[in-house]
Amino acid sequence: MINGLNKSTDAMAGGLTFHRRRHAVLAGNVANADTPGYRPLELERSPVANLDLSLERTSGLHQDSLGSVDAGDAETFYDDEGAEPGLDGNTVSVDRELAKVDANRVRYTATSRIISKRMAALRYAATDGAG
Repeated sequence: MINGLNKSTDAMAGGLTFHRRRHAVLAGNVANADTPGYRPLELERSPVANLDLSLERTSGLHQDSLGSVDAGDAETFYDDEGAEPGLDGNTVSVDRELAKVDANRVRYTATSRIISKRMAALRYAATDGAG
């Protein structure tokens, strides 16, 4: 059971790293909104392995676990397909990039809260509720 907990926590930690890296890419797009010829970048996960996050069910009352999640490195690509370049050749849409920044922030925050709750529950169990 602990092994399954570690796998899922590691997967979520990898998610935090991905969203932090993606935020840097998106912020760079916004920062270069006035740079002539700049094309916005995007970061996408490229699955390398399929991690099995199934936990052992020791009771029929237990809920199903997460199952499996794709994990892997991220790759950067240009994200301006169909975008109309400005007179200077720049294809950044600040509104679009800020919307992606906000969605990325929500995912990062949600993952962070899940990890925090999981660690708090583990701490509670490790101290027999005394702390």
